[in-house]
Amino acid sequence: MMSEGLPGDLFAGDPVDVERGLDEWVVGFERNAARYRELQHRVEEVRLCATSPSGVVTVTVDADGTLIDARFSDRVRQTSPDELSRQLLGAINRAKAGIVGKVREVAEETLGPDARDSADRIVGYYGQRFPGIGEPDAGVPKSDRGRAASTDDEDFGESSIFDRRR
Repeated sequence: MMSEGLPGDLFAGDPVDVERGLDEWVVGFERNAARYRELQHRVEEVRLCATSPSGVVTVTVDADGTLIDARFSDRVRQTSPDELSRQLLGAINRAKAGIVGKVREVAEETLGPDARDSADRIVGYYGQRFPGIGEPDAGVPKSDRGRAASTDDEDFGESSIFDRRR
């Protein structure tokens, strides 16, 4: 496991052995720190893309769920603003739905099998940030979507997904 502490008997015995044990501990600690720095860099580079079902928009999000890019196809001209909004939000949610899996993949590759507990904790953090992300208005009949949208402020406040103050 990567979160090893000092061995309990480190200071017992010959001073040369104590020094060697400390040196080995420091080398291991530095190796682990380098792995975590690499993991941080790799997670910062994560990008996930998704395209709306109609193909009108393709989005890219980073591991924080921030919208990095949105590209609209020529179909945007034939799409109503309400439908475009649904398509955009759906694509964003589909892209975000892949964050936890991608972070798990990167964490396991970077930290290795001896750090599974650490990887699980890191992935757990992302799982809490992006629990059960799905389609907007999933399960709401099209005729009721306007009504559902008008009650969203009661459930979620007036904050936007783009509000960085969260």
